[in-house]
Amino acid sequence: MSDRDFEPPVQAVEGGWTLNFDDEERAFLTNLLEELRGLVTGPADDPLVDRLFPKAYRDDEEMEAEYQRLMRDELVVSRVAALDSVIARLEAPEPEIMDEGETVAFMQSLNAIRMVLGSIIGITDDESADQADASDSMEMNLYEFLSWVLDWTVRSLSPN
Repeated sequence: MSDRDFEPPVQAVEGGWTLNFDDEERAFLTNLLEELRGLVTGPADDPLVDRLFPKAYRDDEEMEAEYQRLMRDELVVSRVAALDSVIARLEAPEPEIMDEGETVAFMQSLNAIRMVLGSIIGITDDESADQADASDSMEMNLYEFLSWVLDWTVRSLSPN
């Protein structure tokens, strides 16, 4: 395949954006997003979701508990709605053109998976990412793939 034949995974087209994944890739991404939905709707104390729902009041447990009581459900509902939107696009029989909101939801959902993976493999910043990069684990390969797709998503959303 020449460079001219390359189709980015996410591409700006007239009227919106398209996802250029084959059926296996769509099924794989859908599975990852459904696993993420399970984490998001699971116990609030699961350390894998700490980075998805960062503390608002790190130095005040009482204020943090009140914030969580007031906001946690709303944050979960919002994240699940975005995941459901992305899953629906990936499962559509014919790829449809996404609007900007759906494309941003795709980007945010991918990044959420990356954050969970980062928690699993110990990536917290650029330095730890460079150290983990030397690893050839399945999780690191997935992290790099999602980073690549995320990069193309950001590029597609950026003005030329």
